[in-house]
Amino acid sequence: MKNVIFSCLFVFIMNSIYSQELPRLKNIVRDIDNYSIYANLNSNISATDSLYYIRYNGDLIKLNCDVKYWDSDDDLNEYIDRIYYNRYDYNYQEMNDYITFCIVFDEYLHIQDIRLTKRFHDLNDKIRNYILVHTILSKTEGHWYVDDKSTKSWHIYIGRHKFY
Repeated sequence: MKNVIFSCLFVFIMNSIYSQELPRLKNIVRDIDNYSIYANLNSNISATDSLYYIRYNGDLIKLNCDVKYWDSDDDLNEYIDRIYYNRYDYNYQEMNDYITFCIVFDEYLHIQDIRLTKRFHDLNDKIRNYILVHTILSKTEGHWYVDDKSTKSWHIYIGRHKFY
């Protein structure tokens, strides 16, 4: 009985300490599997100065939103279309869907995570399409830049693409 009381007290104290150290997260964005991707410490959802990436283990990493694809967002969309429509197993089936995605980069602009934040309409093809989009976005490794090279923090790119 003493061990149970001690264990409960220990868990309560550790939980209190841990919860006080974590910042209050607001506006948590989740992926299609309902895992947290990033959150804002600011109540203003459009404020990008307080974004944090949430790892699967719960660790928080401060993010900047200043990463860009080589020339423009249009070039990224053209690249996604080129890979998607020119693949060997393309079956000419129309998706007619927007996807929203997040790409998380480390301080050296290596892709650390790719997550989809919007479900596909056809849930039967969700896994196949998720793997396909993840593969296409992974191929953009090395095609990103940051204007301010002195920034030594992680970055996030939030994009949207229309598949016809």
